Amino acid sequence: MKVKQKRWWSRMAQMSKELRGRRGAFLILSAVVLVGCLTIVSLAVDIGFLNLTKQRMQNAVDAAALAASLEITNAINNAPLDTLDVTVYAQAQARLEAARVAQLNGVYVDPDTDVTFGKRTYNDDTDSYSVEWNTSPSNVVKVVARRDNDDVSQPDGKLQLFFSGVTGDRRAAVRTDAIAYVESRDIVVVHDFSRSMNFDSYFNDESNYHLADAEVIANLAKVWNDLQMPNTGNLSFTPEYLTVTNSSDGLTASVEFQFDDLRVTSGSEIQQVQVRYTNGSSHTFTGLSGNDVDINGNRDIETAWVTLNASGESEPVTVTESGVDVEFSGDRMTATINAPYRVREVYVGFTNGGDDYESHGSYGPYNYTYEANEPIDYLYLELLDGRSFWYYFDAPDGAGTVTIRFDDTNSAVRDYFGLTESYPYRSGSWNGYIDHVRTYGEFRDRNYREKYGGLTLINYILKYYSSANETADLWKTRHYPFHAIKEGHFLFCDYLADLGFDDHIGMVSYDTNHRMEMVVNEDDPLIPYVDVRDEPITDDYLSIKDLMRYKQASHYSNATNMGGGLKDGTLMVNTYSRPGSKKTILLMTDGNTNTMDSGESTSLPHGWSWNELLDYDNDGNADYSTNSGHKRYVLRLAYEAQQAGIMIHTMSVGVDADRDLMEAIAHLGGGHHIIVPGGASVSDMEAQVNAGFHRIASFVPPATLLPEE
Repeated sequence: MKVKQKRWWSRMAQMSKELRGRRGAFLILSAVVLVGCLTIVSLAVDIGFLNLTKQRMQNAVDAAALAASLEITNAINNAPLDTLDVTVYAQAQARLEAARVAQLNGVYVDPDTDVTFGKRTYNDDTDSYSVEWNTSPSNVVKVVARRDNDDVSQPDGKLQLFFSGVTGDRRAAVRTDAIAYVESRDIVVVHDFSRSMNFDSYFNDESNYHLADAEVIANLAKVWNDLQMPNTGNLSFTPEYLTVTNSSDGLTASVEFQFDDLRVTSGSEIQQVQVRYTNGSSHTFTGLSGNDVDINGNRDIETAWVTLNASGESEPVTVTESGVDVEFSGDRMTATINAPYRVREVYVGFTNGGDDYESHGSYGPYNYTYEANEPIDYLYLELLDGRSFWYYFDAPDGAGTVTIRFDDTNSAVRDYFGLTESYPYRSGSWNGYIDHVRTYGEFRDRNYREKYGGLTLINYILKYYSSANETADLWKTRHYPFHAIKEGHFLFCDYLADLGFDDHIGMVSYDTNHRMEMVVNEDDPLIPYVDVRDEPITDDYLSIKDLMRYKQASHYSNATNMGGGLKDGTLMVNTYSRPGSKKTILLMTDGNTNTMDSGESTSLPHGWSWNELLDYDNDGNADYSTNSGHKRYVLRLAYEAQQAGIMIHTMSVGVDADRDLMEAIAHLGGGHHIIVPGGASVSDMEAQVNAGFHRIASFVPPATLLPEE
């Protein structure tokens, strides 16, 4: 028993000794495990901190990139007038905006090194978009946020980790970036080519109501100066009356025809002027004197006879017949009768075709003086000589007077103003122009009737022959409001080029008809050949400018088919736009639609509600409605385009524009309506057009983030 107990205690002692030997190894293992656990925990905490910081930086650069993209547009739109390079200015402003937005989110971005610009364009070959960096102008912005500076005291210093002491790595570099772009637009500009687009440049009912005469005259002068019309002889812009100068028997006189008045001048004394009116009646003005007289008629004068005194005052003339003497005064206004018998009756004829009759009865005088109000041409006398015989006495002109005839004819006008060569354009004529000056009612009210010059000639051309087929050179001229739209078109193309958002543009025009403008192919060697049929909506802004440059109001025809133009604009943008682009239409017109395609319906779409669709101020009531079939047709097309995802902007121009309709179209199309009122001055009108295009061009879609490269 004792032996067993002894062995047991011996075994226990041995085991205790073995345990004491293992205790050191366990402590070492525990230390290793503890260090590993601490490392894992520190890594987990630091990684979480890194991820949180990186996400915060990513959010900041996302916002900064979006803001910088839109700031490019905003900066271009608001650049100071003295800015030399608007693109450089816009990029500088975008850099500052990126840094500002990042800072608002607690992240540092260096505007000089952390903001990069590029251009996103569509590649037809690959059917995809690509970005070219460090190019200008730009529509893509990359913003980088970095924490990689070894100096941790700097805002871009490396990130200080929480447990860096455990692993020995005290700092970590972090970098995030974001790329944002402004979606490209495919824009179709729809232009009004109707004749009303020159209404601000000649006298007509519309310009009468809205424009002062001085403004219309200034516009006419611009067309005259720009056109440089050949074969116009000695016409000046300021119109003048026809002056005819004729001579007879060594005497000369000039007559200025002033429609129903005359201005007569001569080196000799003027005694009498007889006029014949266009209705065949006549009148003689007597008792005149001096070397220049004004004749006030009462209707259009076509012929004048001027009687001049050739040698001072005319002498009386006596005519004798069968013992009866009649002495006519020098001015032929009196006739003194000396007869051996009593004068019973006197019949007098005047030079103006009139006549008079006197009866003295059986006890008439032997000697009698007849006094007239008109020059006497002849007398018939009945004397009591027992025969009841009439004696005829012709009053001669007498020595010292000469009568000269003057005619207001078309040939006289052509000769006086040197219009002896052929009329230079396909339609119109010199006689047509002269007749226009004689008969146009607007000239009567402004004292331009029968006045010939550039003012009345341009009025004739713009009213009757304004198409390219009739007067081909009008594209060179500044006729309004068409020229304001043309200049705006150029500005719009230039602005899109400067903006650099890869916007593409196409062109549609309308008048009585409508068409997609793709080709310029004229016989005139000064007009370049243009063909964009391979890419009708293009970034070849120069070609799009040339499509418009050589056009004029009423280029093809006269009426205003706005619905047809909008229909072709919708067709073009749907057919030729790029995948992913924002479809846009810009409709420019005076809004006075007056015709439509045959067979088109004026019915509005099913479920149409004026109160819902055209309530601008959200008060539940429509701010626009119309019963006009032509206008309803346009509104229906605008609504259908908007439903198909097309944005429509409108610009109303001209003094007689239907701005209410244009605002309604823009409201339906989700776009802007730019009002360009006429009437203030031409320069003001152009400035308003330019400002309007500036606003529309800068109305870009919201910026979008690109996936990581």
